[in-house]
Amino acid sequence: MEGLRNDAILGILALPLAGSLFHALLGGWLVRTLGERAGKWLIGAVGTGVVLGACALAWQLFQAMLALPEAERSVVYLLTDWFKVGEFRAPIEFIIDPLSILMTLIVTGVGGLIHLYATGYMAEDEDYPRFFTYFNLFIFFMLVLVLAGNFLVMFVGWEGVGLCSYLLIGFFYRNSEWKANTDAANKAFIVNRIGDAGYLLAMFLVFALFGALSFREVNAQALPVLREAGMAATAIALLLFLAAAGKSAQLPLYFWLPDAMAGPTPVSALIHAATMVTAGVYLLVRVHPLLEMAPMAMGIVAGVGALTALFAATIAIAQTDIKRVLAYSTVSQLGYMFLACGVGAFWAGMFHVATHAFFKALLFLSAGSVLIALHHQGDIRTMGGLAKALPITAATMLVGWLAIAGIPPLSGFWSKEAILLGVYNARLVNFAPVLFGVGILTAGLTAAYMTRLVWLVFFAPSAPHDEHHDEHHAPPRERYATVLSVLGLLALGSVLFGWLLPSEKAFHEFLKPVAEPSILTQEQLFFSETASKGLVFGIALGAAVLGILFGAARYRRGVPEAEARLAGVWGAAHKQWGYDGLMRAIGVNLGGAFALVLSVIVESLIDTVVNAIGALARVVGNLLRPLQSGYVRSYAFVMMLGALLLLIAAFVYGLR
Repeated sequence: MEGLRNDAILGILALPLAGSLFHALLGGWLVRTLGERAGKWLIGAVGTGVVLGACALAWQLFQAMLALPEAERSVVYLLTDWFKVGEFRAPIEFIIDPLSILMTLIVTGVGGLIHLYATGYMAEDEDYPRFFTYFNLFIFFMLVLVLAGNFLVMFVGWEGVGLCSYLLIGFFYRNSEWKANTDAANKAFIVNRIGDAGYLLAMFLVFALFGALSFREVNAQALPVLREAGMAATAIALLLFLAAAGKSAQLPLYFWLPDAMAGPTPVSALIHAATMVTAGVYLLVRVHPLLEMAPMAMGIVAGVGALTALFAATIAIAQTDIKRVLAYSTVSQLGYMFLACGVGAFWAGMFHVATHAFFKALLFLSAGSVLIALHHQGDIRTMGGLAKALPITAATMLVGWLAIAGIPPLSGFWSKEAILLGVYNARLVNFAPVLFGVGILTAGLTAAYMTRLVWLVFFAPSAPHDEHHDEHHAPPRERYATVLSVLGLLALGSVLFGWLLPSEKAFHEFLKPVAEPSILTQEQLFFSETASKGLVFGIALGAAVLGILFGAARYRRGVPEAEARLAGVWGAAHKQWGYDGLMRAIGVNLGGAFALVLSVIVESLIDTVVNAIGALARVVGNLLRPLQSGYVRSYAFVMMLGALLLLIAAFVYGLR
């Protein structure tokens, strides 16, 4: 692995960065020179090729890692020193271990497929080169984030994906009708800054206590350093959780993600389902020894994760836009991942990250295929009966539906049940039975709202505007071979991953060196890992089946009238139970009022004092200016006058 490591790590990072620069510098020229068809083909080929090339290099690293003993599967590659201050040095270093390789394979593998899908989905867009510039740049920053060997390098990737998310969410901005897109991009960027503040404060505290920022050093020294640090361990853990909650859309900062659906569907699939939104989970697993030193913080992580999962599920079941249903589903599934981290089942959280990347990307891209067929009209109340017109899309979306619902043997079943088993057996969290109940209820709601989505789109009676088209639009049909081939590959991954490639046990063993609790023992965290496995799996499967039956029974004839009109409780759930409005009132109205008060204080008080001091200085200067006339005779006269006064004083006091 040593000989392969240096070239591979640089290649993995350099390929998507080179692709982004290629599109930025040459993309527009290629389209103008070669023609739209050939130019876009070349741009799409390069944009997809560099990501899949990075995936091939990551796969080589993965194979080399498997050939090594477990104790040797973690190495740090030092590129160069970023800067030095006294004894402190900040290196640009990257870590290669099972956790970073897993995330690299997800980012480049699923990301590469989404790039391939985008070559078809975005084929008619005039800003095709700009799209792939941003898309490849996002992959680069995401790889920096997951491969970073210390807090400082990770922060570069952390901010980079935030920037690319802003650019991609607001990708459609050229006319006034798209102002909502730019508003959504601003919202995502601003809300994420709150989490970023938590990251920075946590990094400063870590440096103050450890004198280092390397993940390897900090994790190794967590026990001796934080054992006597009092509340510092809890403060670090909670600040890291704040950072993770911002990036991974957890309460109270989740509300940016649903609006982020304003971006193109490939953006929703890549950034807001498979990669960026899981960065917060990755961060907590990467520094899990810091969490283990703060059991109270772990309880908060678990509680917020469970509450977010349930809260988002209750909202998803009342959404009418096909992508917003999936957006709230993403928030809910992320809550499951945080729940796993909070009870100490870090490997299970990462397992769900991996399976979720497949089935949620599949669901988003299937939704994109529906949108292509319906000319980007996404209201599920106006759909129905599309299975005949879109058979491949319907078949693949059925796979994603069963996977997220937790039906065996699809991938979502294994990872979700691993989380629920960890929660059921959790010893560290006193309210684990409540968390388990919330997890089961959320599983039932997930199956229900996904059944609602799939049934209303593909199997319910056709919508009133018959056949989903009018005189201006052709009948719905599936388009682009790249779109359909990617759906097939993701459906295959959703079936196999976690069941055969690899099995649940193999996944656990692979992540043990980096995701197994290192400070708290298994006895401190769990009552039993296997004794109640059959019971938990049976309860979870029962909840999923009940949710499916409820959804099929309620929506077999379409959307009930009250729900279609969003009357009563359905309207409240559709509007996030008022949460988004509350956050807007607090952030915009109350925050704006507070800013106004500060501006009055600054302008009326502070500026007045500062200006008064300046005016006083000016008056005093004017009074003293004659003393500095620049004439030698004036200075000689003053000196002679001073000497005379000194003589008089000496004479007077001398007589005494």
